[in-house]
Parts: sequence; C-alpha cells; structure tokens
Amino acid sequence: MYDIITVGEILAEFLTEKQNQELGSPGNLTGPFPSGAPAIAIDQAALMGAKTAIVAKTGADDFGLLNRERLRKDGVDISHIIETEDNVTGTAFVTYFSDGSRKYIFHFTHAACGELDPSDIKEELIKNTRFVHIMGCSITGSPSMGEAIMHTVRLAKKHNVCISFDPNIRPELLKGRVMDYYKEIIDESGILLTGKTELEFLFDETGTAIRRLLEQKDRIVVVKNGAESTLVYSRKEAFKVAPFPAVSVDATGAGDSFDGTFLALVCQGRDLKTAAIYGNAAGARAVTKRGPMEGNTSREDLEKFIKEKSGIAAHEINMLYK
Repeated sequence: MYDIITVGEILAEFLTEKQNQELGSPGNLTGPFPSGAPAIAIDQAALMGAKTAIVAKTGADDFGLLNRERLRKDGVDISHIIETEDNVTGTAFVTYFSDGSRKYIFHFTHAACGELDPSDIKEELIKNTRFVHIMGCSITGSPSMGEAIMHTVRLAKKHNVCISFDPNIRPELLKGRVMDYYKEIIDESGILLTGKTELEFLFDETGTAIRRLLEQKDRIVVVKNGAESTLVYSRKEAFKVAPFPAVSVDATGAGDSFDGTFLALVCQGRDLKTAAIYGNAAGARAVTKRGPMEGNTSREDLEKFIKEKSGIAAHEINMLYK
C-alpha cells in the first residue's frame, strides 16, 4: 500500500542564466534540472518519509535517466515510469523577470510525457494507495495525458481513494476540455491545494468559493500565497500560517514542495497546523536553490530549519470564510 501516488509529466528544465533574459534571443542557459510539477511534489513527499510512486513516461535518453535517478535516490518508487523509444523526454525552458514574473516554453505535448494515455494507468495501483495527487498542469499536457489523468481520478473515486489537487495553472497550456476537467477534479477532491491567484481564476469570489467548497464536501482547502500567509480551511477549523523568510533564487517548484510535505505529514497522522508549517518551511527552502527540484529538503534538515525559526506558528482565523 502506498501513501501517495501521482500521475503526470517528468521534464528536464533549463533556466536562463540572467534575469530579464529573453528566450527569443541567444543567451546562456543552466541545466538540465530534474523537473515536472508531479515529480517535484512526489520527490519531496518521499524525502518526508512517505511511501510514494509516480506514473509517467520518459524517453530512453539522458534527460529521462537524470530524472529517474534523482527520484530513485530520494526514495520514490520509479517502477511505474514507462521508458519509450518513440519520443524524447519533455523539456521546459524558463526565464525570470525583475518584477517576479516568469515565462515558460514547454516541449510537452509531443514529447514522451505527452504520450501517457489511459491504458498506462493500472487500476490495481490506484486502489492500493491512500492519496492520488493530481497537478493541473498535467491535465493540459496533451489530450491523451488529460484523459489518463481523468481515468486516474475516476478510478480513485471508484475505490474511495482520497484525491488531492493542485490546480497549478499554466496559462500557456490552457486549451480544449481543460476547464471541464478542472471542475470534475475539484468536485471529487478531498484536499485542494491552490494558490490565491488560481483560486481567483477558478472562482469569482474566494470567500464564497471556500464556503461553497466546504458545504459541498468535507474537505481541506489550502490557499498558498507565496511570501504571504498560507490559509487552511476545513469544516472544523480555519487558520493561517506566516511564511518563513527566504531569499528567493528560483521560485519554481516551491508550491510543489509544499504539496509533497503537507500530504506526507497528513498521511503520517500529523495535524493540519503542523503540516502547513512544515509545508511553508519546505517552500521557503525550495526557493533558495537554483533548479526546480534542487531545493527539496529532507525531514531532518527541515526540522532543523523550523527549530531555528521557532517563532513561526499557526493562528486561528476569526471569520472562517474571510
């Protein structure tokens, strides 16, 4: 029995060497780095001691090897990664701007990761886990990957497996039936791990949205907001957790690290406040390293970091839906 499995893309990522360096002009890049939002999240969950696996496709190439070896070393079961000779491992290129924004170019749809389809999802695997973690960007990867994700969600529902969902919206990839898929997954999710801007994108008004989500189902709603406080809501409690101070070098993957940490601690029976504090700490550690998976942190290092910043705590929200 697994604690958490995820289904989605594995990528090799390249970063521009300098801030404000346009991808449309020649310039130096750093990388390749192991990447893909599901891979980052499941890697962090494994580092926190959860029993994890990922279902994905890579090419039979060095970029695939780079990712498989990192995941294996960190404790993820990689036996469900499919290696294909038909295509190459997907890639992502990212540049950062001085206003904090990012721009991506993805080779995703027509790469190995985009070949994933419903036949690659084994029902026996889905029924033998406590959580299935879905990233919204995976739905947008390719039509067949979107169908593979939805097949996973429906199998999880069939076997009463809890679905956790991070919308992780990438505007560059939004197309086709994506919003219908989002709605179905949100309706079925037991844990929604969303960013503030994503919640505003998906719903007209966030306070009303949170109230409606909790009335619809007994679930956990986490609203991540970067350098601002993280908000956590359930039918029993609502609280906020202040961020840990950090000098940001590369923000990509911070939310995924939060997800993996939060879910791992929930699996291990820790209370939501502890899970959120550790999640914030993982996100803060993640942004200090260049490369989307390079800032993932072991449980021991995370505990030491939190102990050094002992002033961080969870505080009740007086008005549940504010």
